[in-house]
Amino acid sequence: MPPRYPRLSRALLGLLEAGPWEGTPTSLYSDLEPHRVDPWPANPVSLSLWLKHHALEHGIQVEAWHTGARRVLRLGRAVNGLGGGGISQHSGMKSTQTGAFWSFPTWAALLEALPALLEVGEAYYTLSFDLGVSRTSQTVPTGWLYQVVERWAAQYPTPREVRIYRGEVEVSTVWPLA
Repeated sequence: MPPRYPRLSRALLGLLEAGPWEGTPTSLYSDLEPHRVDPWPANPVSLSLWLKHHALEHGIQVEAWHTGARRVLRLGRAVNGLGGGGISQHSGMKSTQTGAFWSFPTWAALLEALPALLEVGEAYYTLSFDLGVSRTSQTVPTGWLYQVVERWAAQYPTPREVRIYRGEVEVSTVWPLA
């Protein structure tokens, strides 16, 4: 079954490029209005329900609370396991059947996080990126990560998502084309 709002996660991730976002569901709905592409949530309530049920699978962490008079949301890119707590500026570390991966919206975000990632001490990493119609992956020795990322960033400047897996991973089995 196709996602109900296929372009909503991209709009949210774009909003979070500048860092975490905080406010009411109504103000979030208004802030996302310039990125509106149908199908789109009909109102702030349907947006909140989508966030509650689907945000984390798209790398978005949501914290919600009531101040007494109103509901407040805090959104950020899900914690990526690269240090720090709470909402991270970058990506989500997610489990797969064969290990874990880090997800980044841009090559720049991956390059910024690489120093912390390399502290994990793996000998190899598998890089993969999604262009929408295809996915490309390559297992790379740790010493070559920067060069491969920079080459791919120059060749494919606007991926939909960039992932990096620990060790050697058959990406097509853990991230099949939808």
